[in-house]
Amino acid sequence: MGVPIFGINIPAPNVKIDKFLLEKYADLYRGIRDRKDTVSWRTLIVTIRELLGEKYPDYKKVSHRFHIKGRKLIQLLVNKTYLEPLIPEIEYAVGIRGSVGRGGKDLDLLLLSGRHFPEAILWTLADYAKHLGKSVAVINPVGHYSDGQTRVIGPYKYFRKIKNLIILSSTQSKLGGSVSVLANVIKLIRNNDLAKRTEKVEIVIPMFGGSRGHRFGQSQEAGYEVMEAGFNAQMLSLITEDILKRLKNEIKNLPIVRFSSIDIHNDEYPKNTFNEVGLEFFSINSSSVLAKGLVTVVVEKKIKAPLKLVACDKGAIPRTQKLASNILFAEKSIYSSIQLIYMEKKRISAGMVTDTTISKIEEWKKIDTTIKVRKVKIHPKPVFRSVVIVYSDDMIDTGGTAEKDLKFISNFYPNCILKIFVATHPVLSKGFSAIKRIGADVYILGNTLNWDGLSDIKGVEIVDFAEEIYNFINLPLEAD
Repeated sequence: MGVPIFGINIPAPNVKIDKFLLEKYADLYRGIRDRKDTVSWRTLIVTIRELLGEKYPDYKKVSHRFHIKGRKLIQLLVNKTYLEPLIPEIEYAVGIRGSVGRGGKDLDLLLLSGRHFPEAILWTLADYAKHLGKSVAVINPVGHYSDGQTRVIGPYKYFRKIKNLIILSSTQSKLGGSVSVLANVIKLIRNNDLAKRTEKVEIVIPMFGGSRGHRFGQSQEAGYEVMEAGFNAQMLSLITEDILKRLKNEIKNLPIVRFSSIDIHNDEYPKNTFNEVGLEFFSINSSSVLAKGLVTVVVEKKIKAPLKLVACDKGAIPRTQKLASNILFAEKSIYSSIQLIYMEKKRISAGMVTDTTISKIEEWKKIDTTIKVRKVKIHPKPVFRSVVIVYSDDMIDTGGTAEKDLKFISNFYPNCILKIFVATHPVLSKGFSAIKRIGADVYILGNTLNWDGLSDIKGVEIVDFAEEIYNFINLPLEAD
């Protein structure tokens, strides 16, 4: 039975707690369940020690006389949360001994946040895996010292095997990501008690900051540019390589370690850098979830007009073709064929296009489990037929290029009844004005970056990549 404590329905403590610590108890109970500002591992342990009466909780574990009381309190605090599977680890860290370690169930996934404020996708991944019947636990190891400096602490002792240890965080600094913080979280693998129990380590960076790399046509005289994507990858790869070298002398079987991102703009720098030290890097395909989101929108709007899928330049061709294939084979798809429009641009520098043309048009037709492709004649004049135009890109930023491209394509199809913009990463460096600027009717965007209020904008649909990440993690290694 819950009782109101400080305006929120929180269960009354099931053990005696000093009345001056009730607010701290309530804050801890909330913090364990707060997905935006989740309590860190150290704060969890130190606060439990304090609630149990330890005068110096930073330095001393609880005394033996508080063990029974401690077990009851811990069970209440973590009940029905992703910390509940880790009760043996929590008891050990608090200082409770005796039955500690008994009954620790092996974990399919142990998720660690790679930043102080966990990504929304960390929780949706945990929820998705749990829905599939997997055993899942989540820890936020990232806290702060009193001066605000980042402090990373995870469990010292583990009491079960871990099939997949997942460290997840984007490195986009504007929304709280940090390569240095992520690197410190990766260092938790240096704990040989964790490493020897872990089969595989997946370091997932949904949005890899700086992945655009060097921009074509940029003036060298302006200054010497540090290639952020390469530098970030170098930092992470060298730290990981060093950890594995040290662990090799301490444990029998090293865990497999892989890095991945979602639909990375340019994987050349990070992939080559990781490969140089024997680590693998993958770009996880986002098109399946984006296709499902698109099909859902079209079905809900009861639109049956033909689909025109636009590849905005040569770099967009593989992504657009994957999206087309996934639309055709989506579970609720109403399409048996799609037209792909390939745009060609002449650039003198990044963002400066001198000429845009349609280089070719293809019809992709689904026949059983295959796709038949045929070339379609390009009409020199506008086609006055009701159509749906779909423009896809890996990211939405200022919207300038997409605005021009959609206007260009719309001139060929003036009777377009629906314009859909699809993008994996909502970068939006200049704010939400890009949504209005592009001029689409519907925006299907991924959840690799989380902007407060974005999902409230009319026409914006946010899709969740948890399923894509989960499927990638569980691919047989030889199939990667």
